[in-house]
Amino acid sequence: ISGKSPPIPVPKFRNEDLLAVYPIGDPHFGMYAWAEESGADYDLNTAEIVTKAAISNLIDRAPPAKTAIILELGDFYHTDNKNNQTSRSGNALDIDTRWAKVVMRGKDVMIFCIEQALTKHEKVIVKLIEGNHDDHSSYLLSMVLEAYFKNNNRVHVDMSPSRFWYYRFGKVLIGSTHGDTTKPEKRAGIMSTDRPKDWGITTDRYWYTGHVHHSQVKEFYGVTWECFRTLAAKDAWHSSEGYRSGRDMRCIIHHKDSGDYDRIRCDYSIVEHLIKDKIA
Repeated sequence: ISGKSPPIPVPKFRNEDLLAVYPIGDPHFGMYAWAEESGADYDLNTAEIVTKAAISNLIDRAPPAKTAIILELGDFYHTDNKNNQTSRSGNALDIDTRWAKVVMRGKDVMIFCIEQALTKHEKVIVKLIEGNHDDHSSYLLSMVLEAYFKNNNRVHVDMSPSRFWYYRFGKVLIGSTHGDTTKPEKRAGIMSTDRPKDWGITTDRYWYTGHVHHSQVKEFYGVTWECFRTLAAKDAWHSSEGYRSGRDMRCIIHHKDSGDYDRIRCDYSIVEHLIKDKIA
């Protein structure tokens, strides 16, 4: 399967001073939700259509930054195996269709996201963060993507198994983790300890996480932590627990000398308009 990706022309215009980051918050491919019970329908087909529509909208609206990061923040898959339970706590999960079908469909969607990004950006970095729902399958997906794009030197799939990931762009330092293993107030110390040289030469530092499915932003001693929403609907458990956060996907543009430079947001209402003819 190695090196199967088709050639995609390099964009004519690219700005080396800008970095485009596409955080994908907790897609939960394979999760099932029934509108009568939890407020909105969600299944494997919906997850695919919604994700493709949102990433395409954001890429169309993004500036031609030379480098882009597709940063999947964990829980790409709703379940890690055929047991339809979380592997750590054994919580029962609402699943749509067979596990093998979910895994294959998720792979196709991630390939689509990467190929779309290549039409706008010269270099695309791909990082899938391990979540608490997909401890093993997230790494499996990374391996498949790395093999598929091996013939394309414009794509780099990061294969580090660490729960903490970092990327420096000029004076900008970005860290990411799912968000289930550490408290936000501890992450400034984790970043400065893990990356002391990068910490010392950067002025704008960020932590990007998922896990809790709603927006939060807070500063902690030299670093700004941000948590991102998901496009997925609430399952029965989250609905019964009172979670009611919005749904969106974002693109964050960083300048190499000044950090957070611009933002593009695709709200779920925009997605609904884009997909109105694709989901009955």
